[in-house]
Amino acid sequence: MSVAAAQYLALADAGRNAWWRYGLGLLFLAACWLIGGAYAYTTTMDAGLFGSVNEFVAINASVLTLLVGVVTVVVVLHGRGWRTLVTPRLYLDWRRILEGAAVWIVLAVVFSALENLLYPGRYAWSLNLHAWLPFSVAALLLTPLQCAAEELVFRGYLVQALGRVLRRPAGLAVLSAAIFTLPHLFNPEIAAYGAAIMAANYFVMGLFLASVALRDGRLELAIGAHAGNNLLLALFINYEDSVFHTESMFTGGALDPVYSLVTLVLSALVFHFWVFSKRRDRHA
Repeated sequence: MSVAAAQYLALADAGRNAWWRYGLGLLFLAACWLIGGAYAYTTTMDAGLFGSVNEFVAINASVLTLLVGVVTVVVVLHGRGWRTLVTPRLYLDWRRILEGAAVWIVLAVVFSALENLLYPGRYAWSLNLHAWLPFSVAALLLTPLQCAAEELVFRGYLVQALGRVLRRPAGLAVLSAAIFTLPHLFNPEIAAYGAAIMAANYFVMGLFLASVALRDGRLELAIGAHAGNNLLLALFINYEDSVFHTESMFTGGALDPVYSLVTLVLSALVFHFWVFSKRRDRHA
């Protein structure tokens, strides 16, 4: 195990780690998502306070219950600071978050442009500026929080919990990616494009994010890459049957799940090389 991964997993040592605390913590997080999330979604939808972006806000509100839940579990149940889910440092590295977002967005734009060249007409200009402007404000405010919530749960709490019994980073990354895939099996893309190929897409994304967190020994890069991915889908390039209905600039008639899977793998490999190359590490 690398020093960075060991230091990241050791952050859990600062707290109380009896097995029943993790069992209770996972049950509480499930309740936050299934019960609290449903309540947050319904309440936001019924209130209707956010106009044209009300449904987007409601969906994000349902996910943000996980953020409240995981911070509560770590602080109250495990008796350690919430920042231990992210980094061994005393502060968050915002530059690292922005770097993760920027690198992933560049890769995603390149492969989307290549897709449009290989398959002309797959993307159509769909910008409605009147709707896009208020939606972009909501997306910029909520999407990073939504992605941070998922990262703190899946690559933070869950990986550190599994790290108590499983010390191999590769095994941790695979297991956490499999668990990350499960809730995404309820996304509408599953019905539209097939369970097996979409599960593979979600698994690869989860594996990539877990490998980045463990290799870096902190969570900021994964948060950034996840937020960059979701912001790009929300604001610039989306497709029909997406889990989020967004006011993106371009809309694809349908997702090509095979192309998506191949480019996910390639993007993950390039991201690792770009961010973790020895030359860049020496100047970090």
